[in-house]
Amino acid sequence: MRFEELRQKTPVHELVVEESDWAQLTRAEALRLTTLFLAARRFEEKILQLDKLNLVHGPAHSSIGQEGAAAGCLAALPPDTLMNGTHRAHHQCIAKAINALYGEDLDPSAAGLTLGMRQEIQGMMHEILGLKDGWTGGRGGSMHLRRAELGIMGTNAIVAGGIPIACGHAYAEKQRGSGKTMVTFFGDGAVHQGATHEAMNLAALYGLPMIFFLENNKYAVSMSVEQSTYETELLTRPQGQGIAGVKVDGMNPFATWLATRWAHEHIARTGRPAFILAEVYRYYHQSSSIPGSAFGYRTREEENAWKARDPWLFLQQELKARGILRENELAAVDATVTDAVEAAAASCIEGTGSSARIKASLWPAAASVDENLNSDMSEFEGVRYAEAEDHAPEDMEPLSYIEAMSRAMGARMAEDDSIHVFGEDVANMGGGTVGATRGLTEKFAGRLVNTPITENGFCGLATGAALSGLKPVVELMYSDFFLVAGDQLLNQAGKIRHLFNGTAAVPLVLRARIPGPEGYGSQHSMDPAGVFALFPGWRILAPSNAFDYVGLMNSALRCKDPVLVIEPQQLHKRKTLVPKDLDYYIPIGRAKRVREGDQITLLTTLTMVEECCRMVDETGIRADVIDLRTLSQRDIDYDTIGRSVMKTGRVAIVEQTTRGASLGALIADEIQRRYFDYLDQPVKRVTGRWAPPVVSQALERAALAGEDDIRSLIEEMQADSALSAAHSESVHAARA
Repeated sequence: MRFEELRQKTPVHELVVEESDWAQLTRAEALRLTTLFLAARRFEEKILQLDKLNLVHGPAHSSIGQEGAAAGCLAALPPDTLMNGTHRAHHQCIAKAINALYGEDLDPSAAGLTLGMRQEIQGMMHEILGLKDGWTGGRGGSMHLRRAELGIMGTNAIVAGGIPIACGHAYAEKQRGSGKTMVTFFGDGAVHQGATHEAMNLAALYGLPMIFFLENNKYAVSMSVEQSTYETELLTRPQGQGIAGVKVDGMNPFATWLATRWAHEHIARTGRPAFILAEVYRYYHQSSSIPGSAFGYRTREEENAWKARDPWLFLQQELKARGILRENELAAVDATVTDAVEAAAASCIEGTGSSARIKASLWPAAASVDENLNSDMSEFEGVRYAEAEDHAPEDMEPLSYIEAMSRAMGARMAEDDSIHVFGEDVANMGGGTVGATRGLTEKFAGRLVNTPITENGFCGLATGAALSGLKPVVELMYSDFFLVAGDQLLNQAGKIRHLFNGTAAVPLVLRARIPGPEGYGSQHSMDPAGVFALFPGWRILAPSNAFDYVGLMNSALRCKDPVLVIEPQQLHKRKTLVPKDLDYYIPIGRAKRVREGDQITLLTTLTMVEECCRMVDETGIRADVIDLRTLSQRDIDYDTIGRSVMKTGRVAIVEQTTRGASLGALIADEIQRRYFDYLDQPVKRVTGRWAPPVVSQALERAALAGEDDIRSLIEEMQADSALSAAHSESVHAARA
């Protein structure tokens, strides 16, 4: 038996600076690099001072010690480069802001910083302090920084949470052919997150123009790299995903500058992403001005050894020694940067020392807390809303639910080239796993994108693409798979508009299939509405027939919010009359009464709409059957519900889903708050049982609500109605 070593086809290297390399660094580039570094260093020092005065609410993760790597990276890239990062991103964002405004003829040592640079330093400081004049109104604070005008696309409090989103930004730029590069910054702790590996795989697979920039500062809070992984050579991670990488001394800003120039050239030459691992060191603990040695996870000697290699000491020594910059020029840059930072702090602080406080006039108004949760829906101005009864019979044709899915998508893709469909197998098998994309692959080549089985990764990519102006449509093969992508869908896409105070929109459509009683078991059969309803950033649409599917999907594709469209497999073959002209909309937030009566109100959705209508017809009860159609909490049509409740006095919510996943409890609570005086009895609910459906057909039927449950409900409500009427008559007789 013999073993031969397998060699990776993807190279990784360590960059070693040679003396001849210094010829590449002109005086102008050295000034840019020094300015970016000092802006980061002086800004971070001021934030730590403010934090000691208890003026920074929440954590302020200092990057002092490791700013040289970010400054070297960003100084080497064009001003229109895009970036995002993680929770420790002050240095990256301030360096990016300065670089974005750094004109070719600027000489900060002579002219100082521009007014625009000073304003952005102030805006970022106000943001970190939570003030209304901050970049996003103070909502993001220290960890969530966004200034899209400067290419800062949003930093992220979830470790590795922004990396898949960065793929989406890069994907959008590649589709546009803009030539822009995306840089995503992260730390060594993020290397162990699955999102990082999913993102690298997607970037390599799709050839995205992006740089993965790892600042290896040796510790994730107190956990060293050695405590976190057996394989401590972190360059093996991008190599395993097919991404060329380079390791560099991040305490040497010039070395990082060289590494980034290599990465940028590599992307331009090969059309593939690149990876930079910068060895750096944060001088202080996770989010304080206390050194890590005070907590015992590293030594004072180790800290002092790294501080002796400080990037500012390096720049002063090397630039002066080579005659690139003089001492007075370095001092002048330091002075102008320090002045801008001090002025930014003075603009929001009054008092000194322990009496310093935030100026009261700068806090955002408490009444604004719910603003920008969702779009104002102005994007729907001028659209044609229609219901089935608005169309002449000769203008309609029978269409199954599954046919409506592909036809509606095709109609919109034909007029809007920003729509891209992502999902497992969506471009294979002539229409995906169930035929939802039938006929689209040939017409829209390159816009139906097969994804690997990486829901967190491709849902994050779609979120980033939406932030960059595309209209991604994500197909989840089964609804339960949203749980795999929970962070990207619920924590990212659903919160971004509000978090960044309306400066960002995520026009993403998520299509989720529910098999229903098809034997797929408890891990493939969840109704996701109840979970998504907990996140006010999401719109939730529930079409119960082909006509509604077209109108609601048109609205979903026009909406500038993330929209969940629920697609029950049980409805796929059911046919409905649909207009031959598919250019109509059903408003988000409008229910429809599909049966009219005055005895009871049945609120229902999806597969149970037809079941309720059938049971009403069978029992002969006079019922208002209302198809809710929209299930996001703030969008539910309580006006239509209220008119019915005022008429009938009795209401029940009918859902096929299990008890625990039901949305009905939230609706029942709201009805009783709004219309309590009109109710003759408590709001009733029909759901499945507590257990999720399993594969056994008998147990699956028992787990989900069906016609017997609706029949029993109607009989119960009829009996209650009769008892109530008899009671009223006896009371009336007694009084008489």
